[in-house]
Order: sequence, then C-alpha cells, then structure tokens
Amino acid sequence: MSTFNEKYLEYVKRMAQVRYLSTPSLDGIPDADGYSERLRDNFITIGKLAAENRAFLQEMFFPMVKEERLLTATQVDELISFGDNLIDADNAENLDLPIMSLLAEKLYDDARRKNDISRLVQRLDAKLDTLYALMTVTVRISSNPEIAERYRKVGHEIGEFFLKLLEKDAFAELPDEDTRSIVLTDARYATVFYEREPADETGSSRELVILDQLLEIYSDPFYRSLTPSFDWAYFKYRVLHYIAMSTDLNNLRGFNAAALAHIEQRTEEYYAYWHSDPEQFGQYDDEQLVSLLLTRNRYLARKVDRQVYITTILALYEGRNENAYDLTSVYDNLLLPSEYISMLDPEHLSEEETETLYQVYQNVIRYIFHMSNGGSLSSVLEYSTTILEQFIEIPGRYDFETMGREYMAALHPPTYIHSLMVAQLSRALTQHAINQCPQELIGLPDCDTVEAVQAKKEEILNFIYHAALCHDFGKLAIIDTVLVYGRNLLDMEFDLIRTHPVMGGNMLKKYPSTRAFADIALGHHKWYDGSAGYPADFSPEDSPFRPLIQIVQIADCLDAATDSVGRSYHKGKSFADVREEFIAGMGTVYAPWVVNLLKEPEVAEHLCTLLDEGRKENYRNTYYLLKQHA
Repeated sequence: MSTFNEKYLEYVKRMAQVRYLSTPSLDGIPDADGYSERLRDNFITIGKLAAENRAFLQEMFFPMVKEERLLTATQVDELISFGDNLIDADNAENLDLPIMSLLAEKLYDDARRKNDISRLVQRLDAKLDTLYALMTVTVRISSNPEIAERYRKVGHEIGEFFLKLLEKDAFAELPDEDTRSIVLTDARYATVFYEREPADETGSSRELVILDQLLEIYSDPFYRSLTPSFDWAYFKYRVLHYIAMSTDLNNLRGFNAAALAHIEQRTEEYYAYWHSDPEQFGQYDDEQLVSLLLTRNRYLARKVDRQVYITTILALYEGRNENAYDLTSVYDNLLLPSEYISMLDPEHLSEEETETLYQVYQNVIRYIFHMSNGGSLSSVLEYSTTILEQFIEIPGRYDFETMGREYMAALHPPTYIHSLMVAQLSRALTQHAINQCPQELIGLPDCDTVEAVQAKKEEILNFIYHAALCHDFGKLAIIDTVLVYGRNLLDMEFDLIRTHPVMGGNMLKKYPSTRAFADIALGHHKWYDGSAGYPADFSPEDSPFRPLIQIVQIADCLDAATDSVGRSYHKGKSFADVREEFIAGMGTVYAPWVVNLLKEPEVAEHLCTLLDEGRKENYRNTYYLLKQHA
C-alpha cells in the first residue's frame, strides 16, 4: 500500500472516531460526573485527532486536489479509494461529505480534461452521489434555499447530459456495456434532484416526463441489445418507485389533478410490479411502503377518502420497529409521522387527533434519543427536520420550545448544554442590569420607564431565559455541520453555520410559544455597531428586544470561549481573559453597558459560579435526561 493510501485510511479512521467520541453513549459511565469527565476526555482526544487531520489535509490532500496538473493513474485510484472509504456503508453515513465533494470534483475535472468518455461517465456517477447528499443536507435550510438550489441545478445539468447520451446514436457510440449501464442508471437517478422542487406553472414536472421516457426505453429492444447484462427489472422497478414517491407530504410539490391522475396510474403499475416478484423487489422496499404509496396516490387522485389514507398511515406506523435505524426503519419512525402531520388541519384538531399527535411526538423523541452515536444521522436529520417544519403545537401540553430543546439534547448534548448555559448567563446578566442599570432596558415591550422595568422584573427574567434557550434552534437543521470537529471548517461549511440565526428566527416565528423569541435568535451574532456579524439584513436597532439581544450575544460568547467541550481546537479560556476581549471590543462588537456590568465584582462572581458549578450541574442534568431516555 502506498504512503498516500495509508494516510487516506488513517484520516478515515480518525473521522469515524471523532464522530463516535463527540456523542458518546452512556455505556460504562457510572454517574453524572462521569459523563462530564467522559465528554471532556473525549474532546481532548478529538483535539489531537483534529490536529493530525489538519496536517494531512494541508500537506497531502489539498495540494493534490488544487494543483493544475493531471492526475496519474495511481493518484486517480487512490482518490477513488479514499472517497469509497469516506462512506460508512454499515450506517449509510458520509463521514466527511465536504471532503468527498472536493475529491469528486477533482476526479471529474481530471476525466473531463483527459477526454475519456468512460472515465467521465464514471466520475459524473460519483459526482451525482455527492451532489445529492449535499442537496439533502442543505435543503433542510429553508431560510436559504439558494444554497440547495446550487447543487440541484448542477444535478439537473448532469441529468440532461445523461439523457443526451441516451439518444440512440450517442448511446451506440459509447465504448462498452459498463458505460452504457451507468448512463441508463444515472439518467433515472438524476431525477432525485426534483425532490421537494415545486411543480412548474402547468402543475406538472419535467421529472415525470423523464421517467415516462425511461419507461419507453425499458420496452425498446434497441437498448436491451446493447446492454444484455443490465438489470432491466430493477430499472423499471426504480422508475415506477420514483414516480410513486413524488407526492410525499400530501403533495407538497403541488402537482395538478392531471399529473396526480397520471402518478396514481403509474403507482398502480408499481404495486402490481412489486407483487409480480415480491421476493426480488422485497429486497428494496417492504410491502407496507408499497401499500402506503398506493393508498396515498389513490387519495390524491380522489379514489379513496382522507380517512382511509390516515388509517393506512397509522396502521403502518404501529407496525414500525422502534429499535432499528436502517433506512427503512428511519422512514417508518420519522417520515410516516411527517405524512400523518401533513394530513392534519392545525385549526381543527379533534380530541382523537390531538392525542394521537401527542403520542407520535413522544415516540419520535424517544426514537431519536435511542439512536446510537454517529449512526443514521443523515437520514434522521432529513426526516426529523421535516417534522420540525410541520410541527403543530398542542397548547398546554406540548409546544415548539419543548420539542426543539428535546431534539437538541438528543442530537447533540454539547449544544444543548451550551443553550442551558447561555440561558442561565443571560438571566443572571439581566437580573444585574435590572438592579444596577434598569434604564438600559427601557424600550422593552411595556417598559417605557425605569419603574416599569423594575415592576416587570420576573416577566423579563423569564422571557430572557426561554429566549436564550431557543437562540440556537436554527442549528437543529445543520447538526451534522456543527459536529465537524475533526478538521477546520471549509468555507462552504461556514456558509451553512451562518444560516442558523435566520433559520432559527423563522422557526420561532411560526409558533405562539416562541414567536417573541425570534429577534433574539436573529440578532445574537450581530455586532453592536452593525458593522459586521450576521445576518446582514437584520438590525437589532429596530427590535424592541435590542438590549436583550446584546445580553444574549455576550452570554453566548462567554460560554463558548470558556468551555473546553465542543471546542476541540482550544482549551477553555478564563473569565478574566474573556472579559478583556469584551473590553477590547466595546463599542464595536459588544454593547458597552453590558461589558461594564462584567467589571462589577458581584456580577463577575455570579457569572464565574455559573461557569463553574452551574456548568457542572448542567452536565449532570443532561446525563440524567439522557439516562431517562436510554
């Protein structure tokens, strides 16, 4: 094995280890203090692994993918092997999707410049996989749809390229059956880039046209004669499956009546085709899913009523395996609830629907809490984000703040603990502000005098605590990016991280229990003087909660800078050191009046207690929460 291959495999092993260490299971942890010690020790190890990864990337990988020279045959094989190993086949997880993206682009560019059609087709095949994974990650960021759209657009372009190669003259000129087989497969596979894309102005979609064209190709002896070894049965099955799947979440894409009738007809074919060979096609989809798709599309085509479809969803959901995390089980445990929620009218829930919805929420949270660390994260995030977007509050019983906090604790305990810390630090700072400089809080709702501020003290403290708890809810859609501890973030990942204030603000605005907290989420990364920070188009100056945004900004930075867990690249700083940084940024980054509060001995002592004993208590409480759901 060459030195390059050895280094690639070592990188892959380290990234897998980082994923495991960052969200440890509770096995072998005797008590709450042991949990915080395990996390701290793990992140020390992660820091060492990350340093090795950064060195490898800087010294070996980045120079190779950035250089202009064509790759040697050995380098091509090594990069292909590296990409294959970055996929954890056992858990269907990408261990490092952005790095996979870079190497896929390099291999594609190399094949294009060598003008080798077979290699080009192979590299486009790999590039499609990476682009689809990137689109699946970024489509969760509904606040910035243009990010996913970039990947979707390239996926469409590649799909159209493969369709041109399916023209008979071009197809016949392809050099071998393997290349033709990839073209057939990827002309079909590329239609996944239409997922969640609204139907066009006619209420239909280019996707349906392409898939119908592929069914014609299935029946054409010309293509069969040139690909005698191709699995044509599977090809037809997947084309029909794609058509049947296109109406998910109660026809979210908005197909019109004619398109829905056509989809229903194709789904009938799909159902019959599956049952023509259940042993063969049962390897790909179980009979329950096939039945669900048939009932859904019959409902959308107005052949069965709403209650029949809801009954089918709930019956299939009852039969789920609550302890399995393969793709089918994740679908049953998370996407079926999404389908159910999409069928409900939030304004007119019956008592039965309310009770069922509550039980579904509890099951979803339990399922996510039980997920093994690192396993199935991509598919869990894809479907759980859909539930967050469709969430219906149950007043007095289950609200969005509760769901968001539980999601965060289950998916990434360090971010949950960070949110607890920011909430407690913000409440402490606000308490001291009311006592020492209440005039700074004038302008809050119903607080036009110092006396009004002081009279509403408990209400303000309760508000800031819960608003700060929710300040990072936008990260729920990008937890897999937050989890990138094993190396420095790439520019594309920083772009994703910067979406979380707007994503969080949009989430919080939708629900009565959290609507008032939206400005806190939106503004906690904006500079005091407005000269920098993000998002660019939000001005805390225009918010009635401006002083509370400034407090949460300080609390957020204070916890992040002093915590060693979740910051694998450095040891936590002391309060005194961080305070000096705040003083240096007074008037530009930070509000001077909040920084001045930190200079008060009483305030400093209170905050230091929270950063020490308070943080330990939050780790203990998080351990008990995880243990409760274990």
